[in-house]
Amino acid sequence: MTLGVVLAIGLAATVAGISTVLISIFLGMFLALGLDPAVRALERRGVSRNLGITIVAGTFIIVVTVILLVVIPATVRQITAAVDSAPATIAAMRESAWYADVEQSLGVDLSAVVDDALRSLTSVSSFLAISGGVLRVGFGIVGGVSSFIIVVVLTLYFVSSLDGIKRSVAELVPLYRRARFSRLVDEITSSVGGVVAGGVALSLINASVVLLLQVAVGSSIPVVMSIAAFFITLVPMIGSLVFLIVGGVATLFISPLAAVIFAVAYLVYIQIEAYIITPKVMGRAAAVPGVLVIIGAMIGATLMGLLGALVAIPITASILIVVRQVWIPAQNAKAVAETG
Repeated sequence: MTLGVVLAIGLAATVAGISTVLISIFLGMFLALGLDPAVRALERRGVSRNLGITIVAGTFIIVVTVILLVVIPATVRQITAAVDSAPATIAAMRESAWYADVEQSLGVDLSAVVDDALRSLTSVSSFLAISGGVLRVGFGIVGGVSSFIIVVVLTLYFVSSLDGIKRSVAELVPLYRRARFSRLVDEITSSVGGVVAGGVALSLINASVVLLLQVAVGSSIPVVMSIAAFFITLVPMIGSLVFLIVGGVATLFISPLAAVIFAVAYLVYIQIEAYIITPKVMGRAAAVPGVLVIIGAMIGATLMGLLGALVAIPITASILIVVRQVWIPAQNAKAVAETG
């Protein structure tokens, strides 16, 4: 009993120690499954799989390069500009009529509260406490860049060797079950790939809409808001509603009217996305009941954070495929009650 507990604790500690590596491997496979539908689409058009993999991998590298060379510098510039203009923005907000109305309604000196918050956030001790120290921040940046490169490399590897991996896994199953197992694995990977590709496409569309809306209302950080929208809306169903709140609050710094315009326009887009865009983009790839999506996202977020919420639909879809293709047929085959 004691030995089992020690082994369990040791195993848990080992998994925790290599959690970053496991997450990188998992994310690389996840992205590879999302790129695989593009390879299969090229194959259906007469392109050989090797050439299709080369095209998709090259496109993936180009997109990553564009993100590194264009999007990130633009984001840094906008964040810097927002920080520089923050005092003027706060001063203009304090002088506005709506700010005075809110202050009078609450009966609180909001200016004093804001000043105290700014002094607390900008103090050296608070910065070190929040960031965990300059060295930790530096190591975090280096580790993030390294993890990003590892994920890109793993994604390219998994895309090129996905068929071989599936064949190797199938060889672990007895020969008389191998054909059915292979079909089940193909169906699961196709479903997961469709879900991942569709989810990324929906988030890109969502981010583009947010970029246009933020530019229209005069935001000084439209690219930053667009990037935030992309990552937040990767979480199915819940993400768009979360960003509605985040985007609305952020747009309040422009003006209440801008926040209302953004919130109404984005809410209209959410409805269009839910009833028109999502069914066309996802098709049958995510035939998962909405309640299971929400439950899966909540469980995944609790266990693995954002990554767990992102993989909620693919994992749920895979479980449903196994239930429909394996468990339900096995139950239907039991026409007579077992005795014994």
